[in-house]
Amino acid sequence: MRITSLVTAVLFAFAPLAAHAQGIVTQLVSGKRIALAAAAQLASVPRDAEHDLVPVSMVPDQVVCEGHVAIHAGAPTGSPAFVNVPVEIDVDGRADRTVMVGYRMQQFVETAVAARDLVAGTVLSADDLTIARVPFTGLPGNGVDALIGRKVYSAFVKGQPIQIQATAVNQIVQPGSTVEFVVRDNGVAVTADAIARTGGGMGDQVYVYNTLTHKALSGTVTGPGTVELDISGGDQ
Repeated sequence: MRITSLVTAVLFAFAPLAAHAQGIVTQLVSGKRIALAAAAQLASVPRDAEHDLVPVSMVPDQVVCEGHVAIHAGAPTGSPAFVNVPVEIDVDGRADRTVMVGYRMQQFVETAVAARDLVAGTVLSADDLTIARVPFTGLPGNGVDALIGRKVYSAFVKGQPIQIQATAVNQIVQPGSTVEFVVRDNGVAVTADAIARTGGGMGDQVYVYNTLTHKALSGTVTGPGTVELDISGGDQ
């Protein structure tokens, strides 16, 4: 069986040489040309904004006899999940073969992706992220704002989706560290040193301990080593 398969493969490999030896002149019809003809027929296939048809595989080039080549794509057939577009190749007005170009229905989602290549440990900024339409893989999309200020665990290439699960809070306030604690009240700010009881990133709520007043308070991380508490409009 293996010998038969090997012989068959060899014969196919040398088929163009045999054709040339017999005086048969051939030409190449590019798979890209066939694919373009098939894609033009997809407008009639219904789908919503979250779905689109994507090729199942690349269309191979076709070797046909010398002559005038004409390509005719037919109407798509199949199911909501998979369609075929028949593309007939004619040579000098006669049908030479029909190539079936397959497509599957793919769901897409808009989500944040890397705007450029990122190394592991990068703290994400607005310049590192952009929104793109990518194939749905089972995880919901997320916006840029949800990722800014977080740190990526691993490297990302440009255009790769970044999920929340692939990032961690960039703790710019560490538990046990001395922080600048700012209390604001109707435009007046009082600043004192305090000890962070919990850690957090930009915008997180953390607890701090004031060593002078011996009180524990909570505030919002507003920068590296800085926590603010706004009591304007109410008693704390």
